[in-house]
Parts: sequence; C-alpha cells; structure tokens
Amino acid sequence: MLNQLEQRICNRVLSLEDEFIAVLSDLISINTADPPGENYDECANFLATHLEALADNVAIVQVAPESLPHHPSTGKPLSRPNVIAEIAGLKDGLALHFNGHYDVVPAVGNWSSDPYTPVVKEGKLYGRGSTDMKAAIVAMMMAVKALKLENVNLAGTISFSFVPDEENDGPAGSDFLVAQNKVRADYCIVGEPSGATNFFNGHKGCVWLEVTTRGKPAHASSPWQGTNAFDKMIKLIQEINTKIKPNLLHQEDVEPDTSTISETGTIMLGGKVTTGDSANIVPPRCTMTIDRRLAPGESVQNILDEFSSILASLQKSDPEFDFDTKVQSQYEVCVTPAESPLVSTLSESLQSITGQTPGMSLMAAGCDMRFFHAAGIPTVIYGPGDLGMAHQADEYVEVRQVITAAQVYALTAMRLLGVRDDI
Repeated sequence: MLNQLEQRICNRVLSLEDEFIAVLSDLISINTADPPGENYDECANFLATHLEALADNVAIVQVAPESLPHHPSTGKPLSRPNVIAEIAGLKDGLALHFNGHYDVVPAVGNWSSDPYTPVVKEGKLYGRGSTDMKAAIVAMMMAVKALKLENVNLAGTISFSFVPDEENDGPAGSDFLVAQNKVRADYCIVGEPSGATNFFNGHKGCVWLEVTTRGKPAHASSPWQGTNAFDKMIKLIQEINTKIKPNLLHQEDVEPDTSTISETGTIMLGGKVTTGDSANIVPPRCTMTIDRRLAPGESVQNILDEFSSILASLQKSDPEFDFDTKVQSQYEVCVTPAESPLVSTLSESLQSITGQTPGMSLMAAGCDMRFFHAAGIPTVIYGPGDLGMAHQADEYVEVRQVITAAQVYALTAMRLLGVRDDI
C-alpha cells in the first residue's frame, strides 16, 4: 500500500518516461565496450553532468595511470574514470548507495540494427548495454529526480558510484573505490538486471582456473618419441567429468528451476583452449580454462583443494603428467540475510508497487556486490532487464521495467532513510 506522498512519487516517475528514453538512448550511444575500453571519459562526463542537476557533491575519480591497462594500438594508458556523487541528509542519518557499471561487452553476433543507435520498438529499447546495465543507471538518477521534483527531503544520505571495469573483472572500478574509502554507506543497491519484479540478495562465488599440461614435441609420424600434452588434458577432463561434474549443473542439463540454480554449483570447461603449434607436431603444451561457480556452503579453498587433489592423483598414476595451474579470479559466495532491513524494505517496496510478492534468490553470475559485501556493507542486486538478455545480440530492456525500477529505488530510499518533515 502506498501513502499519498509515495503515490505522488510513483506518478512523477511515470511522467518522466520520455526523459528516461532520451537519456538512456544518449547513454547507450556512447560506445563503452571493453575491450578496448574507449570513450570512458565522454561517458563519465555525460553522467556527471546529469548528476550535477541532482546531487550536492559530484566528482570524477581517476585511477593512477600506472594501474591502468594500455591501448593495444597506441600503448597509452586507457582512462578509467569513476563517477561519484552524494545528496547529503542529516548528519546522523543512514546512507544508501546506488552502484552501476557503465562499461559493456562488445557488440558481437548478428544485430538487426546498429547496437549503438538505440531504437524503441513495441515498448522495448534496443542497444548494447540497455539491460546490462545502463538502464539501471538511468533509473537510479530518475528516481532521485522524482524525489527532487516533489521536494522530498530525506533524513539520510543517497550516494552514487558509476564505474568501469566490471565486465573484465578489473581493479579500476568498484574495487578501487571501496579500497580508497570513497564509498561510505550503511546499505548498497547494485543495479544489475534482476527483472523488475525480482531481486537477488547475493550471488554465487567463482573460481576461474587456467590449467596447462606439458609434454614433449616430436614429429607426428613418430608420436611415441614425444609426450602429447593434449592427451594429458583429456585425462584431466575425464577425471573432472567423472568426479566433479555429476554433482553440479552443467551444459548437458535441462534448464533447471530458480531454486536449483541458486543452491547448486556449476562448472564449464574449455571456455578458452590453446594447444600445439602445428598439425604435424606432437603438442608440447595444452592450456584450458575452467569456470567453477560456487553455491552456498562451498568455499574457494575447498574448490581449489578439490582440483589439486585430482591433479595430484593424475600425476601419481602417470609420471609423465606434468602441469601447472593459475588462478585467474576467485571470490566467495556473497549473501545478505533476509532479515536485513535493506532486504525487507526493498521487498516491501517491490510488492507495494507491483502488487506481487517478489522473488528472491542468488544471482548465478558474479558482480560488484562482492566488493561492498567485503567492506561490510549489506548489499542487494536489483535492476531492470532480463539477465538472459545480457551480452546477447539485439539486447533490449522493456521501458516499463525501467520505470518500475525507478519507482522501487525511490520508494526504498524513502522508507529506508526516512523523510524529513522539519523543513
């Protein structure tokens, strides 16, 4: 049930639909694909300009050049600007932080139209980054604009961070801001796509491994003189398929239900595979990636120990099994308890606006939530768009979902932080 003020805010958000579409279209038209990661300064300036009309303190925080990746052609450091802003409330009030990433994945695949020239058809706005996750960034700003237009003064503080480097798991976005104490909040909402009527109170953990088996080259006409590293990798795959894969969700499974996805780990082999140098040479090395997603109850260390045990067993049974491993990325499962005021307030706000009991689960993928969670900030993931559309050709977001998300953001802020009646 909405009170009179909350209904006014929701109506105000609805009245901004044309502005939603215009701002989101302009944001999508700035190509922020990573790689290579260009046009970030243009995007950051665009966002900062819009925030300056809403917030008291707006800043663009640059990462030191020595920490940045370099352009593959020019060799110069690529800019990684982070946009932060704050609307201050009472000194002793609570603080709610809104986070989103403006980098997107490259627009691969067969698109029906230019992915950076957004179009609206049948209530859907098409363009790269529409769902993942520029729509949420615009919804966050429009939620605050609606509060401002209705002269709502919150007792607590709202802050924003719009960042790069999420898609490539880099260190120059949310990770950097949290490490530099640029985010001070009691609660955080990360705007990854959850669908407008659902939210995630956490996400799975992850271990990305790169395994290399080593062999000995020889002419293909006399393979017995060499040691085939590719064959050794097949042995590893067979062990994983026998000992690990049956207990997890994997590619051969029929699409599981939501609860199964949340409660069960996954594994995917061979996202990237390289081997050999020539068709007529016994391959002296083979490298394969392993993507292992962790469910609640699993830990990074246990997963690493499990792989180490399998590799050690293979080496013991085969003296020629030579290998090395490299951990490319690792992070634990993140969960904000259902009893958290953030979870209950967001859930109640969703129900008030949609009339439906919202779904709550763990996000199967990882995101920047883990950085805020590690800093002790209770965090949830909520944003417009279908997660299944992320990284797809003809990516789109339903305009009505963007409006609903903005209404939920505004209502959650009002209920969580409180509204001042002393001015």
